[in-house]
Amino acid sequence: MINESQRPYIYIGGGSLGAEVSDEIMRLAEKIDAPIGCTLMGLSAVATDHPRYLGMEGMHGHYASSMAQNECDLIIAIGCRFSDRATGNVKKYARQAKILHLDIDAAELNKNVAVTLGLAGDIHDAVQRLLDAVNLQTHPSWHQRIADLKQAELNQQEQLANPHKLTPQALIHEVARYCDASTPIATDVGQHQMWVAQSFPFQQPRTFVSSGGLGTMGFGLGAAIGAAFGSGKRTILFTGDGSFGMNLGELATLKATGAPVVVVIFNNKVLGMVRQWQTLFYGAHYSNTNLEDRESDFAKIAEAFGVPGFHIDTLEEMPEVIAKAMAKSGPVVIDVKIDPDEFVLPMLPPGGSMEQIITLREEI
Repeated sequence: MINESQRPYIYIGGGSLGAEVSDEIMRLAEKIDAPIGCTLMGLSAVATDHPRYLGMEGMHGHYASSMAQNECDLIIAIGCRFSDRATGNVKKYARQAKILHLDIDAAELNKNVAVTLGLAGDIHDAVQRLLDAVNLQTHPSWHQRIADLKQAELNQQEQLANPHKLTPQALIHEVARYCDASTPIATDVGQHQMWVAQSFPFQQPRTFVSSGGLGTMGFGLGAAIGAAFGSGKRTILFTGDGSFGMNLGELATLKATGAPVVVVIFNNKVLGMVRQWQTLFYGAHYSNTNLEDRESDFAKIAEAFGVPGFHIDTLEEMPEVIAKAMAKSGPVVIDVKIDPDEFVLPMLPPGGSMEQIITLREEI
């Protein structure tokens, strides 16, 4: 199947991290001249600056990655489960492609998506066997199409960018300046989780700690404390005001342990992801997503627990405040004001397929 493919696409999930198969995946991509995309839980398995890496695909995935998967003739799926957030409308998913699915759990094969061939077994062993068996290939026309998709994505990002505004992307990039390749990055659940997935420059496997399902708001703080102790490294938690409020009592644990966790709160005074859906698809009929009447000062709350707290309200003050916060050796909380109308794009509409991907709000 791989030797006959003209438009191969390697698709990696969290199982690729469990199998520690990142190097082999990159070697396979080079040998068969294929791009690499990933699920949310596959983030960090391949460095974001790798020339073949297109990023996360799916409901809020990178445009180039999602469209390449939609246009390929073979998906080599490694350690992923084809969740609905990754596939969109299953009946319209990757209709031009054969699917080769490698997973250690046979129950995952043909569970959510019918595959052409499923191989149950150790992924590291399977990918190594494939490396030995496949032919060296070049696909110049596919490579050119990928380049065109990446350029289209850059054009979209330029349209969305606002260099004069405190955007989630600007905040993520500023924090990333204080991180090295092994810094653990944790998230809660919501818009901030997708912004981090889209924008943080991951360089090393197992540096992304996030809940992959069930909408577990409140997961992040405990996970970040655990990551800090498990790695022995200062850990960054990106969270939202909604998620952080679910479990902020763990600030007591943070203070008691002195874990070096930097909590960065995207505070837009709304439950952002649900509100985004309500804005775009439900005529701005808001129900229980605007939190202005329950506004909290998380920096003061942190200080009440004995943890240093900082505020960021403008783009101009962001670099100085982050520098002060990062100079602390122990835990710290940074409460950052974000526009409630900042949306996560691209986005698939409910029940939509990749052909319907939304890249600008004007497309609604």
